[in-house]
Amino acid sequence: MLESLLNYSAHPAWLVLIVIVSTFMLEDLAIIGAALLAASGKMAPELAFAATCTGMFIGDTALYLFGLWAHRWPWLARKFEHPLIQRQVLPLQRAPWHQLALIRCMPGLRTFGYIACGVARVPGSTFTVANVVSIIVWAAAIFSVAYVFGKQFADSMQQWLWWLLPVALVLFILGQRKLRQNLEAEMEASSNA
Repeated sequence: MLESLLNYSAHPAWLVLIVIVSTFMLEDLAIIGAALLAASGKMAPELAFAATCTGMFIGDTALYLFGLWAHRWPWLARKFEHPLIQRQVLPLQRAPWHQLALIRCMPGLRTFGYIACGVARVPGSTFTVANVVSIIVWAAAIFSVAYVFGKQFADSMQQWLWWLLPVALVLFILGQRKLRQNLEAEMEASSNA
């Protein structure tokens, strides 16, 4: 099945587009998937890495811009009154570099965190530089580990890949949900105290 999907188009631009779009949904799994595509020889490693970084940058920048636009459109500002966004505004105003590094390392906070960057009016240059640095460091770490393991276990993984991907996806989504619930419960407890 994987083979038939990948053979749909022999043009590398198709795979690049798939990798870029997949980063909008589940960034870390997209990095791993791109590394496995590179390890299996379906994409050049440099191209796969560049596609993941490009997708991450586009997605993060779009969220940042939504946060900025909330200052112009009241109906959008009401949408961003979520406690996870509002909790990050003051720390982002005080220490944006530190907070941006933490946001990158906390998968459950990324969406809220990058919106909060815009709401906090983090300067565009600070956001861009910190975001690019964090993307490269984070993606390089995950990509290189997945690529090395993919190269070592490519033959045995190919037959199990379609069974492992859905299991990994479900576990990742459940983990994200649990992390978000824990953060919301912690915030509620701290606000009640």
